[in-house]
Amino acid sequence: MVILGAGSAGFAAAIKASELGKKTALIESGTIGGTCVNVGCIPSKHLMYVSDVYYYSKNHIFKAIKAGAAALDFPAAILQKDELVEFLRKTKYADVLSSLPNVTFLRGKGVFTSKNEVRVGGEVLRAQKFLIATGSSPDIVKFGGIDMVSVLTNVEALSLKQLPTSMIVIGGRALALEFAQMYAHFGTKVTVLQRSPRILPEDEPEISAELTSCLEAEGIKIYTGVQVREVYRRNGAKIAKCIVEGAEREFEAQQILMATGRKPNTEGIGLELAGVELTEKGFVKINELMQTTNPDVYAAGDCASAVMLETLAARMGNLAVRNAFENAKRTINHKEVPSTVFTNPQVAKVGFTEEEYSAKTHACACRTISMSLVPKAHVIGGTRGVIKMVIDPNTLKVVGVHVVSSLAGDMIHEATLAVKLGLTIDDVIDTVHVFPTLSEAIKLVAQSFRKDVSKLSCCIE
Repeated sequence: MVILGAGSAGFAAAIKASELGKKTALIESGTIGGTCVNVGCIPSKHLMYVSDVYYYSKNHIFKAIKAGAAALDFPAAILQKDELVEFLRKTKYADVLSSLPNVTFLRGKGVFTSKNEVRVGGEVLRAQKFLIATGSSPDIVKFGGIDMVSVLTNVEALSLKQLPTSMIVIGGRALALEFAQMYAHFGTKVTVLQRSPRILPEDEPEISAELTSCLEAEGIKIYTGVQVREVYRRNGAKIAKCIVEGAEREFEAQQILMATGRKPNTEGIGLELAGVELTEKGFVKINELMQTTNPDVYAAGDCASAVMLETLAARMGNLAVRNAFENAKRTINHKEVPSTVFTNPQVAKVGFTEEEYSAKTHACACRTISMSLVPKAHVIGGTRGVIKMVIDPNTLKVVGVHVVSSLAGDMIHEATLAVKLGLTIDDVIDTVHVFPTLSEAIKLVAQSFRKDVSKLSCCIE
């Protein structure tokens, strides 16, 4: 097998191919480890945690804690982030690679020269099977003047030398909101400009509204329904000229962060010579088995999936190899794949939204409760948030769970199993949970279909 790309999908595929005893070439033109460890999950979540510790050390509800004014060394935060990235890149990628007996790592850009050959530098590789796992990169919308103004993407925003005094964040989904809150917590004045009528437009309205309230309460300015017309410089500042509620308006800041999505890295790798077709948006076209229009070529990860998650990419890479060599015919049900926005509070979800399930079955039942009904939330001073459960009213099976909570990303796994295994609300209710925990919210929202949970004692039985 020849694998183009040494990120999450490529590495998962290489590990599986090696386990199957397949001679494998893993090709990478950039930095080993791909987006996640270098400029994605690892560095961003680390800096977000640092910013949380800094911000909440000064803004908490605990009367007993009277700390002095916390000081921030922003360059030191960036340096520690770099050290963490280097450590994990070595231990989780480079060292892992050296332990794979059947895998050869090749530095360079892999380009298809035919349906069963890839050229890397001056070397041509022939193989039985191929995997395209070239990932994605920031997609900068070509607003007027964009080529004349130096804007940030997530890559540059992770390595700034000095903390900006102010920042405009264009976008209102996961990446935009995570960076907006990170910099706001560090002390930057942040303004979010979102094109859709609300942030997180694909999420439940209750979830979007709750997170909006939480972010605005911390001083982040959020404008929705915004049409950005032009960006330019004036007196050393960066300006975004927009249409907001039908009126022209200018927003000014020291930095502008473009968080308007990512695009697949599928250009310039000879896919037309390989007989591999692309979708209208430039993604590799695959079937449910991760197979492209060339049956010997598979694709996995961001280059083939508009849902760009590190865990999903790895799963796709693993199953693509199993399907290629074992004829496993393994597929992925995307409604069983959880995801999290790592703001504080976090937003996590799995399964269907109310609107999606209603459109599919014309029958849906839902309940939404506040995290303030969960005793542990009061114990830790974390009552912000809500949890919504979507069920099939005929079978009572849990088909979707959506959470805003300080530990939503950890809580969602019980919900994921409920959705994946087709559990009912009574299966959840009949399961003893640990007290006090935030995860009790899963049981509590299930109970809300049966009774008024605001009238329960702490033991929630």
